[in-house]
Amino acid sequence: MHQLLKPKLAPQPIYKRRWVRRTGLLLLLLFLLWGTYRAVRPDPNLKKLKQLREEFAQSKDWTPEQRQQKGREMREAMQKLSPSQRDALATERQKRFEAEMEQYANMTPAEKIQHLDKQITREQKMRQQFGQQTPNGQRPSRPSQSAEDREKRRKERLNNTSPEFRARRDQYQKDLAARRQQWGFATR
Repeated sequence: MHQLLKPKLAPQPIYKRRWVRRTGLLLLLLFLLWGTYRAVRPDPNLKKLKQLREEFAQSKDWTPEQRQQKGREMREAMQKLSPSQRDALATERQKRFEAEMEQYANMTPAEKIQHLDKQITREQKMRQQFGQQTPNGQRPSRPSQSAEDREKRRKERLNNTSPEFRARRDQYQKDLAARRQQWGFATR
C-alpha cells in the first residue's frame, strides 16, 4: 500500500537527461578537435610533393629512368593540389629564384664565370641524358597554348616580379648566353 500512495513522477524529456547531455558535449568536443586537426595539419599531398622535390634536388647520380619516374610522381602529386596550393608553391619557387638572382648579382666576376660554367655543364649533361631517352632527340609534345593564353601568362609573370628582379634575370641571361658562345655552344 505504501507504493500506492507514492506520487508517480513524470519522465524527464530525453534532452534533460544527464547522460544524453554528456554524450552530446563529448561528441561536440570530438568534432571540434577533429576540425581543428584538419585545419592545422599539413596537407599530405603538399607534404609528399615537397619531399619529392627535395629528393629530386639532391639526386645527382640518378639514371634518366629514375628521374623520369620521380618526375611523374611529382606531376601526379601536383595535380592533387588545390589551385591555391599550386599558387603558394609557385610563389615559393619564385622567391627562391629571386634569391638566386640576387646572389648571382652580388658575386665577383670570377665567381660569376664559375657559376655560369657549372650551369652550362649541368645543362649539357641534361641534354645528353634527354637525347638518350628520346628517339631522334625530339621533345615530347606539350599541349599548345593560344597566343592569348601565352600573353596572359606573360603579363601575370610581369605583375608578380619586381623591375629589379627582371633586370637581374636579364643580365644573368645575357651573361649565360655570352659564356655559352665562349664555349662554342649555340645561343638561344
